[in-house]
Amino acid sequence: MDSNKVNAMWSVSLLIIGVATFILAGANIIGLTLPDIAVRILGMMDLIALPVLGFSTVKKFKNSK
Repeated sequence: MDSNKVNAMWSVSLLIIGVATFILAGANIIGLTLPDIAVRILGMMDLIALPVLGFSTVKKFKNSK
């Protein structure tokens, strides 16, 4: 797999996880209750992005050697 694609996958998945976590944690800290559907969508985005992040991290380290 091309290293540019791996780097793009890694960056996008890390960004998705970071933004979703920031929204969920930030809403909880300021006391804002998000609608149930928003929490579920953000959770699903996290769950989808996590294996992509793991795969791209392994590929990144294997390609760097």
